Amino acid sequence: MASDSVVETFARLVEFIAKKFLRGEVTLGDLLNLDDKEIEVIFLMGHYLYNYGKYQAALNVFSVLTLYKPFVSRYWRAAGAANQALKKYKEAIIAYDMALTTNLNDVISYTYRGESKIRANLTAEGLEDLKLAVEVGTNQPFYDQWVNRARTLLHVRKIIV
Repeated sequence: MASDSVVETFARLVEFIAKKFLRGEVTLGDLLNLDDKEIEVIFLMGHYLYNYGKYQAALNVFSVLTLYKPFVSRYWRAAGAANQALKKYKEAIIAYDMALTTNLNDVISYTYRGESKIRANLTAEGLEDLKLAVEVGTNQPFYDQWVNRARTLLHVRKIIV
């Protein structure tokens, strides 16, 4: 029947696209074709949810964005923050790791990854991240808030940087 061949053709097309997606040859962004403004609205919706304590819902939004545009550091950082708020420290650390793979100067991710590592009983590694946050961010005024946070957390442990 003609309808069987249409179904088979469609199934092969879906399988073909899925394999390309799994190999990283196409992104979710390629498949959904959202423009940058639409993506920004989705990101802001995630922030709204996060700011109102809806951490799981925010994580769901940020996770989709990391699939949609996997090389955008702030989406990974936001997913890390949501995981951290949910006390899922190992997942938060992984998300911050991903954020840092695309932006080695991301003081915010160093600071929060350091906090998450300390909470996950990886204290020595966490303290190293906090030191990195101070080192990388000291001459970048935009990051003053996080540099000060990292310094405070180090100071509480009698570590002066």
